[in-house]
This record gives sequence, C-alpha cells and structure tokens, in this order.
Amino acid sequence: MSIHRLRLWILDIWRWLVEGKIVFMCLFVIAAAVALGFCTWRSEFSIKFAGYVLQFIGMFFAIIGLLKIRAHFGQPLLRKMFFNWLKRFPKWKRNVVLGVLDLNLPLVSMKIRATVWIPDNANQPTEKRIEDIVKNLEIIRNEQRECANSIDDLKQSHEEHKKKVAEQAKKMEKEIRSDLESLYTSDLITSLVGLIWLIVGITMSTLAKELYLLLK
Repeated sequence: MSIHRLRLWILDIWRWLVEGKIVFMCLFVIAAAVALGFCTWRSEFSIKFAGYVLQFIGMFFAIIGLLKIRAHFGQPLLRKMFFNWLKRFPKWKRNVVLGVLDLNLPLVSMKIRATVWIPDNANQPTEKRIEDIVKNLEIIRNEQRECANSIDDLKQSHEEHKKKVAEQAKKMEKEIRSDLESLYTSDLITSLVGLIWLIVGITMSTLAKELYLLLK
C-alpha cells in the first residue's frame, strides 16, 4: 500500500514539474550562464560572453513568442507578408482590366394576401344581408385566430431565440476565456522568459567589470 502511494506521489511530482517546465528551464539557463561566467572561467571576458549568450537566446525566445502570439490570433505570418509584398512589385507593363457593370436589379418579393369580403347590398333581402354579415364576421374571427396563432408562434420563437443567444454567449465567453488562458500560459510565457534572459544578459555584459571585481 505504501509503495503504491509512493508511486502515485512521484507521478504527481512529475506532473507538477512538467507544468512548470518552462520556468525551470528559465532558471536552469540563468544558473548555467552564471556558473560558467562566474565559476568555471571566472574572468571579465567570461562574464561578458555569458551575458551575450543570454542576450542572444533571450532575443530568440522573445521573437518566437511574439510570432506565436501573432499566429495565435490568426494573423498572416511575416514570411508570407514579405513574399506577398515582393509579388506586388510594380510591373513595367500593366494589363488594363475593364469592369463590367452589373445591371441585374434585385427583385422584391411581396406576399399578397387576398381576403374575400362580401360587400353589403341594400337591394338584397334582409335574410341575405344578415347571412353575408355572419360570413364577414366569420372571416374576421378566422383572421383574429390566425393573428393570435402568429403572435403565439412569434413569442415562442422569441423565447427560443433568447435561450439560444444566451447559450451562444456563454459558449463564446468560455471559448474566449480558454483562448486567453492558452495565450497567457504558452506563447506569452515564452516571450516573458526570453525577456528575463535578455535582462540578465544585458546586466552581465554591461556590468562585467564591476561583477568581476566583486569576485576578487
């Protein structure tokens, strides 16, 4: 039982270390540069050279991180933009292309609704006129029923649309949050590590003489 628990604990430690691998790599590279510059050779030139190497690696990682951030947002690669810019070099001979005027006019579709209405005729008998009035009232009743059904359908579709919009908004919010988390936990950290190496490298190269004097 204890051996199994020990294995699980070691696996948890390994996963924890893997999550922070870029941070440990940053610290390891700085420690290696400091060890080589201050301990192995221990000279002003070694400190300055180690600082220069850190600057070079830091600039390389910062550029990679920035390019990944650009690709993360779907922007075209700089290489592709450069080639497209070369393709747009002005030519000596130009082909003149005449535009064709589109005369197709949009057709407006109108829904025409015909309602059969019986007009009142004073020359007809009273029974016939009352019968026509009853038919007209039946037509009005049917129109009102259809309008009520249409209003109910509109209300139902509106509620369904509201629910669908709310679900899409929540889904979009989760996608944006996931996208930002992916950005801040991968590409941006790469640039940040590069900037840290660059700062340490500049410090070592600029203050190489002073740092060397402190070792004596």
